[in-house]
Amino acid sequence: MHVFIGGTASGKRQRVAERYPEARWRDAGEMMRRVTGAGVGPGPGAGAGPAIDDGDTLVISGWLAWLEAELGAGRENERENESASADDDWLGQRWRQAFAGWASSPGRRVLVLDEVGRGIVPVDPAQRRLRDLMGWLSQDAVRLASQAHYVRHGLTMRLDGKEAAAAGRAD
Repeated sequence: MHVFIGGTASGKRQRVAERYPEARWRDAGEMMRRVTGAGVGPGPGAGAGPAIDDGDTLVISGWLAWLEAELGAGRENERENESASADDDWLGQRWRQAFAGWASSPGRRVLVLDEVGRGIVPVDPAQRRLRDLMGWLSQDAVRLASQAHYVRHGLTMRLDGKEAAAAGRAD
C-alpha cells in the first residue's frame, strides 16, 4: 500500500496519476462500503474488497469527505449511550480493517490523503474532531504503507520511517 498526503490543491492527484497511469480511481466511501457492508460492520469482501479489483492498482481518494459523511449522517449516534470517543474508536476500527486488507492484497492500493493539520485550529468542536480523525486515519495508513509521499506545491518528498524499513516493507 502506498500513501500520498498533502493539502488541498497541493498536486497529489497529478503526482499519483503520473506515477500510476494504469490505476483505477475509487472513492473512499465506495471502498469502505465494500469493506464493511454499507457501514454497519463486517460484510462480504471484508478486507481487500471484491475480487474484481484484486489484481488492479487502485487509487482511493476522498477520505476527508468520507469522514464528513460518516459524522454528518449520524451513524456514530446509532449506538445509544456511547461517547464520541467510542464512536471515534469504531470509525478507527473500520478504516484499520480496510487498510490491513488492502496492505496484504495482491493488487497495489494507493491512498490519497488530505493533510488538514497545518492551519488554524477550528473553533467548532465538530471541525476539530474531523481534523483529529483525519490525522489518526493518516497515521494508521502510513504505519501500514510500504511507501509514503508528502506532496506540497507540486513537489513530492518520499518519507521513510525506521519502522517501515525494519519491517522489510520496501517496494
